[in-house]
Amino acid sequence: MKALLPLLLSLPLATNAQKLVASHPSITYKVRTGPAYLYREPADTANKSRQYLSAGEEAYVVGDYSPRWAVVKRTGVLYLIKGQNLIGYAVGDGAPAPIDAKTGLITYEGVVAVPGVTQAALYARANAWIANTYRSANAVIEMQNKEAGQLIAKGLVPVTIRSLGMANDGGVVRHTLTIYVKDNKYKYVLTGLTHEATGAPNLYSGGALEQQTGHLFPLDIGAGKAWAEIKRQGTQDARRLVESLQAAMTLTGLKDPSDF
Repeated sequence: MKALLPLLLSLPLATNAQKLVASHPSITYKVRTGPAYLYREPADTANKSRQYLSAGEEAYVVGDYSPRWAVVKRTGVLYLIKGQNLIGYAVGDGAPAPIDAKTGLITYEGVVAVPGVTQAALYARANAWIANTYRSANAVIEMQNKEAGQLIAKGLVPVTIRSLGMANDGGVVRHTLTIYVKDNKYKYVLTGLTHEATGAPNLYSGGALEQQTGHLFPLDIGAGKAWAEIKRQGTQDARRLVESLQAAMTLTGLKDPSDF
């Protein structure tokens, strides 16, 4: 039984006869390393597949099966593929970005309870996380108000455009993150996602990511796919920032910076 445990852990979740489904429009990724094996059924992952994608080949992801497995479409057929084999892939890439009903802006926000933790301790955790996360020379910490329990940081993430046949500098996506802390809880609001070319050759700034498309190139040839890539990478980074913040605020595997 012990010998079977590693194999069982490597299988997709819900390894019953769950049908593979396309749950979102196709998103194109490049295969990181090959061969990246393809499986028609979850149970098939126990055996070596004869079908695979080679390193550098395009994979068309149309759904998320589990935290480790994606659903790809190839010649009209759905397969499972390990997400770790795809460059830039993350669960949730195909999900619509949350839009704030009042502002109309892409906004990631939430109130999280942290029972038994004072405002001062939560502020210390948030402050330490911001200092570690926003280290870029282009990042700005706009507010650090311990008494009010509020911090504001503005940062950016570089993006890459791959739809042009090769990896190209896609400029950056900027954002603003505000954190509020009180006894036993905190609130985060990450919004203002905006694309800037920042000197990338032959590229225009696309502006707010809420737009359906961005005027990126002089003739706009290929701008649709490029804008979709920029939006995906920008929102993916926003989700990862929120996940990182939540881990720091709840001390998942970390030491409280206020405890010394």
